[in-house]
Amino acid sequence: MKKLMNHSGYLGMPQINSRNKQYVVLLLWALCVSGFILFTPVTARAESAAVGIAKNAKGSLVVVRVDGIEERLRGKGALALFEGDVLRTDDKSVALIELKNGIQVGLNRNTSFKIVSRWEKESGITRILRLKQGMLWVKISGGPQQLEVETPVAIAIVKGTEFIIEGLQNGNSVLTVIEGLVEFGTALGTCPIRTSTVSYAEQGKKCTKPVITDVKTAANWTAELSGTAAASVPDSAVTSLPVFWPPPDASTHQKIPRELLVPNNTQAQTWASVAARLEKALTDNGYSSPGYYAVPEGFALISQLERINRDATPSPPNIRWKIKVDPASIKSFNLESYLKALLGKDEGLFRVIAFVFTPVPIITSGEKIDIEEAKLWVGKGGSKLPKVLSKQIYDEDMEATALIYEFEIPSRREPARLNKPSEHNGQQHLKAANILKALGG
Repeated sequence: MKKLMNHSGYLGMPQINSRNKQYVVLLLWALCVSGFILFTPVTARAESAAVGIAKNAKGSLVVVRVDGIEERLRGKGALALFEGDVLRTDDKSVALIELKNGIQVGLNRNTSFKIVSRWEKESGITRILRLKQGMLWVKISGGPQQLEVETPVAIAIVKGTEFIIEGLQNGNSVLTVIEGLVEFGTALGTCPIRTSTVSYAEQGKKCTKPVITDVKTAANWTAELSGTAAASVPDSAVTSLPVFWPPPDASTHQKIPRELLVPNNTQAQTWASVAARLEKALTDNGYSSPGYYAVPEGFALISQLERINRDATPSPPNIRWKIKVDPASIKSFNLESYLKALLGKDEGLFRVIAFVFTPVPIITSGEKIDIEEAKLWVGKGGSKLPKVLSKQIYDEDMEATALIYEFEIPSRREPARLNKPSEHNGQQHLKAANILKALGG
């Protein structure tokens, strides 16, 4: 057996250096969750040594041992945990456990995971939390620890101190880093996710670029368990903006020249001042307040759905913002107009403009958006930039891009469709909407 064991600690595996160890870990994880290999417990007898304790449960924490016996913790206690244990909570329970070396783990409602391990000669034992479903909060004290969290589509290699990872019902995963750094990886590669940002992982895709998020709200559910989680998050980390990334396919797009947004390049501009300039240009042309969203290293403003003419100019004010025709407003009654009004199908062209400010290249998701969802964008967005974002400096590498979504309802008998491409390019849309002129272009 010793002859078969190489320096990596695995049977039959070639020697692994520190440079490619991370990718080997991801490969092993991918094989494991695919069913090709199984981890062997570190100890010959799973319950020979405790790996931690369950300390608190609001409701009930169920611990299923390797022999199938179930134990429960209600309230505060010290229930020993062992290699191979499966822990789960129901829809009314949350719980807190503590692994060795000062690793706290919180289980939110409807959460289930298994405790396993991996041994390597260079680094020793790495504790692995194999998350089946639900949400885990992890906080590490006393420096970096050998800990990983697996989900069906991703793996989080812990290098930071506090984060939350969630396994969604569709199998995808969400990682929110409250403080520190976590390497978030899928079979297609890894992404370093840092303080106050979130990333998503889907089957067959690389994890998304991190975007700023409301980490304080994300950690609130752990406060009553540990007494420290919410207090550890600085107020400056709070944002509360929804995420608009990656954007769905657009009809066309147009970059907005920097000098139109930052007319005096000798003075430093903040994200708030640039957003205010664009918002004024929109207001001057009849738009209501836009919806604010978070994107990687930047933000986005999205206008409400408007009706437009064939030349891309806005329709007259009395019908510009109407998606349905009111039957009482029909001047010359006819059956076709009345039926169209009742069915809510009013043929014509409609437009939504998403203004995206980021230094990151914009690569759309490939998904087609429908008019009903686009109509809700403005209302679902934030009403303004949060303080932590508004003070950010609008650096030279920031670019502003208008993504134009043009929809057409050919007739009341046909569904709305996204015109891709539009008959007008992005510049023509912005000129027709009078936005470039309002900015000084």
